[in-house]
Amino acid sequence: MRYLFAGLMLATVCFPSMAKEWFVVYGDPLQSQSDLIEIRPSFISTVDLPTVEVRVSRSVERNAYGGGKYRSHHSIAVIDCSNQAGWYTQMDFYGLPVWTGPVTQSRSFKVGHAPVAFAEIPGEADRLVRAACKLVK
Repeated sequence: MRYLFAGLMLATVCFPSMAKEWFVVYGDPLQSQSDLIEIRPSFISTVDLPTVEVRVSRSVERNAYGGGKYRSHHSIAVIDCSNQAGWYTQMDFYGLPVWTGPVTQSRSFKVGHAPVAFAEIPGEADRLVRAACKLVK
């Protein structure tokens, strides 16, 4: 798996357009009105705990961590592979799906305070954690 990760990192250096690529964890990026969860493999860092960039677009308006409404968010999450858990540390919320329009609110959290979770999409938080952990090994 290390070779896969090294190959992804080399590809992002050699082909900068790949640095913008997103890995779909759940959903279909061609369906802008559906639920979608993505991570960007080129962003993964491994200082202490792995950190990954996450984008989520929801099919309906949701309640944001800490209050307020949103349809999509672009976030940074810290992943604890040994405990199979993740927490958001930074979240930018949008009122429209697929990260369009202005950021309506931005929040920062301490590790352990805002768990990676997707209400009404069972098992996908675990899947995101497993995918991120596979990419850093």
